[in-house]
Amino acid sequence: MRWVSDLDGDHLGYDVRSFEPDGEERLMEIKTTNGHARTRFWLSANQCEVAASNPDTYRIRRIYHFRNGAQMFDIKPPLEAGLLLKADKYVVVPR
Repeated sequence: MRWVSDLDGDHLGYDVRSFEPDGEERLMEIKTTNGHARTRFWLSANQCEVAASNPDTYRIRRIYHFRNGAQMFDIKPPLEAGLLLKADKYVVVPR
């Protein structure tokens, strides 16, 4: 396991590079909240792009109820199948 966001920076689109017991690579973006499983969280455009480019290896590890008996589950691409992705900000460039 390698905590890439800490060691290499936060630009790769995931937090942890790890491996399954069978040796399959796993790229994990960790999203943690104190709320329930459906509490909203944020993804960057880069995280969405990396997920779309690596559907077999990318997972969002969703950790919730963090302060009160933490629970978790994984979300795998295509992200739109299990998540409602809503634009929060737009990059605006004057013409």
